Amino acid sequence: MFPKQRREKILEILDSAGHVTVEELSVLFGVSLDSIRKDLKALADAGKCRREYGGAFRVGEPSRPATPVPAESPALANLNDDTLLGNENRMAVARRAYMEINDGDTIFLDISRTNLCLADIIAAGDKRLVVTTNMIEIPKRLAGNPHVTALSTGGYLNAQLTGFIGSATISLLEPLLFAKAFIGAEGVDLQTSAVLAYNMDDGSVKQRALQNASYKFLLADRSKFRIHKGYRFASVNDFTAVITDETNPDILRAIVRTGTPALC
Repeated sequence: MFPKQRREKILEILDSAGHVTVEELSVLFGVSLDSIRKDLKALADAGKCRREYGGAFRVGEPSRPATPVPAESPALANLNDDTLLGNENRMAVARRAYMEINDGDTIFLDISRTNLCLADIIAAGDKRLVVTTNMIEIPKRLAGNPHVTALSTGGYLNAQLTGFIGSATISLLEPLLFAKAFIGAEGVDLQTSAVLAYNMDDGSVKQRALQNASYKFLLADRSKFRIHKGYRFASVNDFTAVITDETNPDILRAIVRTGTPALC
């Protein structure tokens, strides 16, 4: 699909949903995040959308009643207000996570949309850090900050996860030690204390990062406590703390009962 055709489709989605994110459009059209950012910039320059952090909003009222956007992948399941709320939830968790990072830290950020938010906060900050990651987008977001040294693990690139996973990545991580690791999850089952990854290869990288870190933080926005499927790579009590935007007192008490504090 040529850029002109892609931008017309983006406008159709905006007209229906009201908001889109760069990540979702990248998955939908099978192009890079940079290509989508250029599309949104061109549309915004033409006055056809309003750019905001991580995506864009419709300009004016919809030309027709809002209808659900077909979901062709899990990442496209909700191009609507739920998606926008999810971005806000992840950003809230990322802001709280940033408070745990000290000047001079060596940290690890794994494959996680919340860690993308955290990378943006780090990129805008002035803390001197060494950041290692297996997510390909994170070094690009950190590249403009002279206080941050960004390292990528390399390994087998999983296009769906947009990051490196598998045995090669684990081998490259093995000699690296971190003051702190910030780990995302596919879901968290508090009944069994299971922390879940997308699959075994993804989970094995997370396990290695946990073993190599002095302090280990689980990043889990409130939606993660409703997802109970995936590959179990850790227990909640393997973490130093759970960083969350969850406000349900029952869930917060369930986290604390595992022996791990919840940071909100």
